[in-house]
Amino acid sequence: MRKVIVTGCDSGYFPLVMELIQSINGRTDAALCVLDAGLSSRQVETLSDLGVLIRTPYVPPCASARQIRQRPTLAINLSKLWLDRVLPQFDLILWVDADAWVQDMTAIEHMFDAARDGALAIVPEIGAKIADMFAIRWICPGWMQVRSFLYKNARKARLPFAIRRRIGAKPLLNSGVMCLHRDAAIWPMLRKWQETIIRQGGALFTQDQLSIALAVYIDNARVTFLDNAHNYIGPWLLDEDRGMLVNLFYPHAPVGIVHLVSQARLRQSLSHTLPVPTLSGREVALNLRFGGLRAFRDGSRHPDGPQSPGHSGTV
Repeated sequence: MRKVIVTGCDSGYFPLVMELIQSINGRTDAALCVLDAGLSSRQVETLSDLGVLIRTPYVPPCASARQIRQRPTLAINLSKLWLDRVLPQFDLILWVDADAWVQDMTAIEHMFDAARDGALAIVPEIGAKIADMFAIRWICPGWMQVRSFLYKNARKARLPFAIRRRIGAKPLLNSGVMCLHRDAAIWPMLRKWQETIIRQGGALFTQDQLSIALAVYIDNARVTFLDNAHNYIGPWLLDEDRGMLVNLFYPHAPVGIVHLVSQARLRQSLSHTLPVPTLSGREVALNLRFGGLRAFRDGSRHPDGPQSPGHSGTV
């Protein structure tokens, strides 16, 4: 089967896309493609020289042209649900957000394999998250208000309460990493919900994830769930000996795809770090980007000598 790994960015996220490409490092027979939402001509040339396909994002007619002009990267979110049309020459299409990178190529292989039979391959946001399953607001004993991502966005899109009730407590299906066959039956379902959400005032930035949830939970579209190592958003844990991020759950297997959700400072510069606990009980200052882990592996693992648990070292 002809396979492609797709991402998208503007000029500001270009360094992250380059790190994503470097993390893949030719270890797959899949083609690479970038949706151009504001790259410079030099950046486009750099990608083309690496053999990366460049495509223009598809903006459906129902989307506001004014919003796209104000925030061109919204076109990337919209295009996720049209990738079979954007890249019709490929059988299997794997989307990876620009703020993600590949640590273990096995995760890429699993994503492609899980989508071969036409199911949506995606990771639900459950598992190693030290947080409530979804946000709630307690009103009084025995009464609470659901404030989950899906419920809030379904309400903003003015979807019926019966639908909000069915999806409100369901896990979010993270569209930052997902794979589909070009002929999968879910594509028209996704686009139907996308149009409904947009026409009823839903947010363009989140319509892709809400559309996916509605297609799966309401339309019963075929889906294959993969564990969180295939789209890992934390909590973070470092195996210093291997210089790899590992899963919080024992036996702490290496994370496959690292996704820097809600890590704006780390995305902005490799000089920014956060304290990351290690398997040995230490804590190190680390940037979680591909470049940050590479710098850690290339540098001194224990720059200040042995440290007691909880003491933050400098990487």
